[in-house]
Amino acid sequence: MRVLTSHQARLLDEETIASGTSGLTLMERAAAAVQREILELVSARASLASRIVVVAGTGNNGGDGFEVARLLSIALGAGRVETLLVGDKTRVRGDAEATLARLSKSFGPPRDVVSATDLSPVRQASLIVDAVFGTGLSRGVDASSLAGQAILAIRDAPAFVVAVDLPSGLDAASGEIPGPHTRAGLTVTFGYPKVAHVELPAAGACGRVVVAGIGLSALPPPGPEAVTAGDLVSVFPPRDPESHKGSFGTVGIAGGARGMAGAAGLAARAAHRAGAGKVTAVVEEESRVAVHSLSAESTVRAWGDGLAGFDAIVAGPGLGQSRDALAVLEEALAFSGPVLLDADALNLIAKEPLVLKGRRCRLLLTPHLGEAARLLGKETAWIRQNRTEAARELSCRFDAAVVLKGFRSLCASPVNLPLPVLAGNPGMATGGMGDALSGVCGALLARGLSPFSTAVAGAWLHGTAGDLALERRGGQSVVASEVIEMLPAALEEVSRCRVP
Repeated sequence: MRVLTSHQARLLDEETIASGTSGLTLMERAAAAVQREILELVSARASLASRIVVVAGTGNNGGDGFEVARLLSIALGAGRVETLLVGDKTRVRGDAEATLARLSKSFGPPRDVVSATDLSPVRQASLIVDAVFGTGLSRGVDASSLAGQAILAIRDAPAFVVAVDLPSGLDAASGEIPGPHTRAGLTVTFGYPKVAHVELPAAGACGRVVVAGIGLSALPPPGPEAVTAGDLVSVFPPRDPESHKGSFGTVGIAGGARGMAGAAGLAARAAHRAGAGKVTAVVEEESRVAVHSLSAESTVRAWGDGLAGFDAIVAGPGLGQSRDALAVLEEALAFSGPVLLDADALNLIAKEPLVLKGRRCRLLLTPHLGEAARLLGKETAWIRQNRTEAARELSCRFDAAVVLKGFRSLCASPVNLPLPVLAGNPGMATGGMGDALSGVCGALLARGLSPFSTAVAGAWLHGTAGDLALERRGGQSVVASEVIEMLPAALEEVSRCRVP
């Protein structure tokens, strides 16, 4: 999906309004999307609905906020929702004035914030709707101003924050941070993602980003893109009623050396949750019982039993770097179908590059920064500072699709420029996450997706499952098994983008 600057987003709004859709209608659609996401959130974490505070500015972003407050008051009860207006209410004009009047008529006017003491409800909130500034802001906010104090109060509050379009204080057209800003657990943006949602460091303040359609009739100009839920609708069509497990492919997970059965077990579980028809873990003999206990739905065979009978192979989760492991990798590379390489498979290739000479398969590589550095013979710091170039070089050097893992993972292939994935969070920096991603991608390869399409869909699905797990569980981190269990919910995010 196209990534826009604030100027481009404003032009699309104006063209849509000129074509006959009123600005108020767009505002209502935007607010309805925010309400829908909040209701989904509080249905999973009921405590967040105990005291909701909507903090609205005087512009159109505040207008969205007034309508969100009205809709939430209808859905949850007025006693749970309080609205604060930051700024002079005489400056509220146009469509925002209409939504303010509607809110005031139904549930009373917002509380005017004229000093820092009026922000006390923010510190007592369970959930804050940040509607102070949206994509129109292009310069830093003075921290001593009333708006700046509101932003700092939201930032420092212990509540879960839902940002309307963009966390207040960020410049939508840049990944840079111009001054004080809020930090959201969830950002609901409209039509298309903005630059600040994609590029660091600004993207780190956005939390999970939902791109909600609001009926923009104008088309965006060509330019940079990012992977969103809307891009994956065709990848996950409804299942044919007459389908069977053979319709969705068989995945072989080659790994699970002694002491590392968990890696293969996690990959197998993730493949099942991502829709694979059948999964077989091919592991060292001593790991067979442990892997089967971790993934009861999977069959298990030993390394010496071969890699025949699969539609796709995932090699690497817990594979180790022994001579026997190298033999398993060589067998995987001789496979005629698609193969994903991760973890120890990548490390073996970095140490024994000649093993690729026997390759027959189409490849998907899923390295983290350290593995990418070993594959390219560079320092990890260089990979971190030049991620786009590194992803492109990996794909061309190994003639493979690539997921360069990290915050806003990059997907590339020799014929596709690197695409950032609008999903994932730092809480996923825990053991086993790469194994889960490998399993997800293995399921997609087995269903017939190309390696690059698999990279795009798998990285988004895995990242969104991680976002949902963190969002619904709370805290600072999640474990791989929790992410795997959230894969069905991530798939539902794609289904919601499907046009009826």
